Amino acid sequence: MTTDSSVDGGYAKHEDATAVRPGHPLRWRRLLIGLGLVHALVVGFSLISPLLTGQARGETLFSVYFDVNYEGNFPTWWSVVQLAAATTTLLFAAVLARHQRIKGATAWWILAGMVFLLCLDEGTWLHERLDTLAGQFVDVADFTFVWLVFGIPIAVAVLVLAIISARHLPEASTRLIVLGIVTLLFAAVGLELVAGEVIRLGAPTAVLAVVYHLEEFLELVAGALLLAAPLAAVRTRTTGRSTTFTLMDRSRR
Repeated sequence: MTTDSSVDGGYAKHEDATAVRPGHPLRWRRLLIGLGLVHALVVGFSLISPLLTGQARGETLFSVYFDVNYEGNFPTWWSVVQLAAATTTLLFAAVLARHQRIKGATAWWILAGMVFLLCLDEGTWLHERLDTLAGQFVDVADFTFVWLVFGIPIAVAVLVLAIISARHLPEASTRLIVLGIVTLLFAAVGLELVAGEVIRLGAPTAVLAVVYHLEEFLELVAGALLLAAPLAAVRTRTTGRSTTFTLMDRSRR
């Protein structure tokens, strides 16, 4: 009897351990590497396209469709798709957090809304149209990228909101979100200021091309980090034909 009881107890403990096991992590690192390679190809092709045709930058057969300095073409579409996917994964995490009633659900909703607005801006070029409003407050001739008059305060607000929200999430997700937002703002605001200074100094067009291609590449990398952030917090467990998803909170490893 003692032996049977011991075995039964061990089996019960094994069942309990299995029940609380969070499951297997998603392969989000592989996704990041894959997206990084695609981004490098998209931006790299835009950068070297003049060498393929011998024409001036912006005048090649590929410019309208593949030059990252143009709007409404393939690089823009690719960026919008990635940000839309990031919004979707953040919303999925928010729904899981609410369903599991864990701390951080509000943060996931806030971040999903913020990335959705970034996606909307990328698809409609709203930030490019701020120059009309900003021109009322600054002399256009003295400020190359006028939209930064509003862009810089907005960037600061986005960074603060992201940091406050992300600190309630699992550590891996927090790091990815903060790194993604910092990378995005460095590219969109910091390198935009650098590009303005390059233009003001009359530097060679090749230098300007490198700057804005680096800017676009980092913006794409930032989108990939935001896409991977919620995936880093998800665990899966497959039983038979069913798969369940579990969202980690900050206290669980």
